[in-house]
Amino acid sequence: MLTRPGMGWPIEAARAANWPVQAASWNLLIFGCGTAASAALQRLLLEPDPGLQRLVELKFGEVFATLATAAILFAARHRRPALTRTDLAILIACALSWFLPEPHAVYAGMTLAAAWLLARRARDCVLADIGQIWLALSLCELWSKLVFKMFYHAIEPFEVAVMAWVGRVVFPGLQASGVYLSARPDWSIVMLEGCSAFHNLSLAALIWLCVLKIAGRAVTRGTLGALAVSAVLVVAINIARILAMLPSAEAYRYWHDGAGSVTVALVSVAASLLPIVLQVERTSCPLARPA
Repeated sequence: MLTRPGMGWPIEAARAANWPVQAASWNLLIFGCGTAASAALQRLLLEPDPGLQRLVELKFGEVFATLATAAILFAARHRRPALTRTDLAILIACALSWFLPEPHAVYAGMTLAAAWLLARRARDCVLADIGQIWLALSLCELWSKLVFKMFYHAIEPFEVAVMAWVGRVVFPGLQASGVYLSARPDWSIVMLEGCSAFHNLSLAALIWLCVLKIAGRAVTRGTLGALAVSAVLVVAINIARILAMLPSAEAYRYWHDGAGSVTVALVSVAASLLPIVLQVERTSCPLARPA
C-alpha cells in the first residue's frame, strides 16, 4: 500500500517527520547507558578489589539514573525532545570520556553534557529533567567524593566525637583518640572518609530525585521532608555499621568487607527509597499535559 498513489507519501512523510524525535530519544538513552556501562566495566577491569558494598551502591545509583532517564523519554510521547546538531556534537564529544582509563573520569563527560542541557536547553522540560538526572549521577559518582575527600579533615573530629557519644550507649568503655575508636584495649578502628557515616547521602539524594522524575512530581515541602528522613536513616545505618566493627577483627571484616557490608548497602538503598515512594503514593497524581 505504500506504493499506491495518494497513500504512500503521507505515510512516508509521517515516518520521516517522526524519525528525528525517535532518534533523539535513543541518542540520549544510549549516552546515559553508555556512561554507566563504561564506568562499571572500568571498575571491574581497573580496580582489583572495589569491595562488595561499593559495587552494590554504585550499581544501584546507575540503575536508578538509567531507569529515570528512560521513563522521562518514553512516558509521554508528546514531550519527546528533538536534538539539534550542536546537541549531538556535544554528546559525542562528551562520550569520548568513556575511553579514558579512569572509572570516575567518565562522569566528567556526563557533567559537561548535563551542564549543556541545563544551560542551553532549559526550556525543554524533558531535556532539563534528563540534565538534572545526569548532573545528580555525576555528583554522586565523582564530584561529591572529591569534595568530601578534600574537606573531611574538618568534619572528622566532629564525626568521631558524635560516634563516641553514641557508641558509649552500647559500649560504656568506648574510647576516642584522634581518628581511633576503641571498645577494648587490644583492638581499635580508624575513621577515614571512605567509612564516614555521611558516605551514602549523595546516593540517597540521587535516588530521591530519580523517583520524583519517574513519578513526574515536583519538589515540595513534603518531598523535601522525605529526603530529610532518608538522610537521617542513612546516617543512622552507617553509624550502626561502624559501631558493629568495634568488638573484634572478625566483626570488622564482616561489616567492612563481607556480607554485612552488602546488607548495609541494600538497607541504605531501601532507606533512601521508601520515604519518597511513600510520600509520592500519599499525594495525588498531577494532571497530564494536553498533547
